Amino acid sequence: MYRRILLPTDGSAGSQRALEHAVALADEVGATIHAVYVVNTSEYDELEGNSTDELERTGETALDGVQRTCGRVGVDVETELRHGAPHEEILAAADDAAADAIVMGTHGRTGIDRLLVGSVTERIVRESPIPVTTVRVSEETSAIDSPERALERAREAVEEAGHDEIKVVDDPYRGTSFWIVPMELEGGDARVHIDAATGGIRIASPEN
Repeated sequence: MYRRILLPTDGSAGSQRALEHAVALADEVGATIHAVYVVNTSEYDELEGNSTDELERTGETALDGVQRTCGRVGVDVETELRHGAPHEEILAAADDAAADAIVMGTHGRTGIDRLLVGSVTERIVRESPIPVTTVRVSEETSAIDSPERALERAREAVEEAGHDEIKVVDDPYRGTSFWIVPMELEGGDARVHIDAATGGIRIASPEN
């Protein structure tokens, strides 16, 4: 199973949804996330001196966001700021980090949204030697839109999975695109991940 997941990010809605997906996957399988932000110098060749400082600050902010999200769930994370053509640097980062999967958004919405636009994603999918999961920004209204509904859905899911002894150990909390409900099942502690848009469920044990 996956041990190291590469996560390209630009801090946009698209990459945030990819982050939530990557964190849920990493939490389930015990993988480390390697987050990378690419300062797209291929389109800023005419800029010199400190002209990329603003882009680098944006990148640092995006990577800090990844660290905070991973920290809340207890997922190991590494971050890296790179410079160059996005698709080339993303593939190079995957190779350098010995990643065995890439999770990325299909588009971004910031001033440097070219990091995750379709053409870049398509090139990554086409050229990557490892599996690539692309995550679209959902425009749908959340199916799970409150802590109460998240708890209700979590109880339904664990009962459907055959768990009899269920204890909620903390309040549900929300990421960008999913809820997490900490629970204690007969087999030990678990976190129930619930996709806010679809209500889809993933039950993860901290030992995984």
